[in-house]
Amino acid sequence: MTVNHPAPGVTGPGSDRADLDLFEAERPRLWGLAYRMLGVVDDAEDVVQETWLRWGSVDSADVANPAAWLTTVATRLSLDRLRSAQRSRTSYVGPWLPEPLLGGPTPDPDTDADHDPERRALLAESVTLGFLALLERLGPVDRAVLLLHDVFGWPYREVGEMIGRSESAARQIGRRARERVSGDRVRFDPDPERVRELSEAFLEAVTAGDMESLTSMMVEDVFHIGDGGAEHHAARRPVRGRVRVARFLVNLVGRLGTGDLTGVEVHPVVANDQVGYYLTVDGEPLLLTVLTWRGDAVAAIHLIRNPSKLRAFHRAWDTSRRRSG
Repeated sequence: MTVNHPAPGVTGPGSDRADLDLFEAERPRLWGLAYRMLGVVDDAEDVVQETWLRWGSVDSADVANPAAWLTTVATRLSLDRLRSAQRSRTSYVGPWLPEPLLGGPTPDPDTDADHDPERRALLAESVTLGFLALLERLGPVDRAVLLLHDVFGWPYREVGEMIGRSESAARQIGRRARERVSGDRVRFDPDPERVRELSEAFLEAVTAGDMESLTSMMVEDVFHIGDGGAEHHAARRPVRGRVRVARFLVNLVGRLGTGDLTGVEVHPVVANDQVGYYLTVDGEPLLLTVLTWRGDAVAAIHLIRNPSKLRAFHRAWDTSRRRSG
């Protein structure tokens, strides 16, 4: 999101340098919260922009805790949007996955996380496609509480105030939300070099149709989730188990191979802080797949083929490619 600075003498958002600096310091955290809540890049940017406008309409001298005030506004705006979005997601064709990010979100300026490896790992995990997909199991308020407390470290007393509930109610909601996502939660390997090496071997096995190698490189309870939307065929339900997932991947490559693939290119990328592969055809989006590793074996595969989900990712990828080239 770009914050528009006002012209000299103009009042409103940004007219006070200290207020602007304070908002800018919080902006990455606000965007990270909104994106994790909504899973849609433009919606997250809209939430941050609306939070900025509301910040400009109050006297900051009357705000005892600006960070909590801004987080409360962003949370409630996200809740309103998510309630509306969930009605449309119930009729979505197949599994719903969030819009992917090239790389990852702007780092959260959390000094506590800087000195706490467990917090850093949780912040990184919370932006992965797998974690965000699990959040779809939760209602809007449950999702907000889990993110505010477990990911961003707000105490339950303040979380309760942010969502308009008591501290004890927020604590119960958090416990319930944690239980609902714990079953299929897969913590990813944070070593990108090792993951890249393993991912290349996995990709080679897929393209070669090597079922034996594929099954040996996956955990027994591996699962695959694909989001093709209404425009492209994808598995309508998660595919589970080594043999079934391996067969699905080999068949997918076979289906792609039935057409003219002379324009298809495979690009190693980092998406949502994980190593993945982005396929384009004649320079246009085809699909993005991200592998989640448990040790040296694949534990989950998320694939996005819905063109609308890849638009922002493709723009960011294309801009990055042109700059580096």
